[in-house]
Amino acid sequence: MVVLSKILPLIAAGVGIFVLVNAITRPAHAQQTAGALSSTFGSLGAAGSGIAGLGQGIGSGLAGLFQPVWEVANLFERFSNLASGSANVSAVAQETAGDGGSSTITWSSGATASVPLSSAAKSYYRSKGVSVT
Repeated sequence: MVVLSKILPLIAAGVGIFVLVNAITRPAHAQQTAGALSSTFGSLGAAGSGIAGLGQGIGSGLAGLFQPVWEVANLFERFSNLASGSANVSAVAQETAGDGGSSTITWSSGATASVPLSSAAKSYYRSKGVSVT
């Protein structure tokens, strides 16, 4: 890397000197070279603009394709906010939803947990073969 940092400035200076000498000794040839370079770089610029336009077109097309999905999602969100009395599933709400006492759950592995359970929760655990007292 050190070698390149020493050589590249020398190469750039050499190219600059060559271009300057060429412009002074053969102005017509230098003008043709400049025209060719501007044509080449202009073509590259046009190609870059075309690629940028293609990317924007693809992005706009995909956004337009998914627009109906977003609108339906917004519609559901708007109407779900209008519904009142939605279920409260927070930990506090679930803890106070029990029958007043604590139930002990015993799994087949021997693990136990003592938690407040509603009668529906007790039935669910029993249907799964878990002991609930």
